[in-house]
Amino acid sequence: MFQRRKARSASEQIRSVVWPDRGFGRLLSYIIQRVRRMPGSPTSIAVGAAWGVAVSFSPFIGLHLFAGLALSYLTRGNMLACLFGTFVGNPWTFPLFFYLDYALGTFLLQLFGSTISLAGVSFAEFIPLFMAEPVALTGEVLKQLIVGAVVLGCIAWFASFGVVFWAVSGWRKHRSARLAAARDRR
Repeated sequence: MFQRRKARSASEQIRSVVWPDRGFGRLLSYIIQRVRRMPGSPTSIAVGAAWGVAVSFSPFIGLHLFAGLALSYLTRGNMLACLFGTFVGNPWTFPLFFYLDYALGTFLLQLFGSTISLAGVSFAEFIPLFMAEPVALTGEVLKQLIVGAVVLGCIAWFASFGVVFWAVSGWRKHRSARLAAARDRR
């Protein structure tokens, strides 16, 4: 009943996984709409989403979802919102996040007197190094990445908490006012 007239080839299916058919704008608007309509308090939803976004800055790829869910559970955040929050960390944003972690971590560690092995590497130099040997590079600069990730994760937590709380509570006020107006017209 809900099948396509012409079946998609394997290459079309793979392409649609990497690049959505209707674009990333449509995907983002769908995720925002789902977060707005989630059951739970605006605070719970905002806390869950904030943990998802914050853990996306950590250098431990593969543990983001588990860490986000654990932190969300401990702080009574919404687990589904945490899942949506971890979508901020993806293959397109990880190189930028890791470079920002590295640059901020290097700056802070040098500020407090630590010696850094790969100090002063630009974004253009960091990305090829990271893509060629991510495990070896992570071993050399793990301390910088962790320090930067903690600071940027805290900033991202508060920023995303504010944005999501404002969006969810604003949407709910708007929706309740619209429903009240519809009831009054009857």
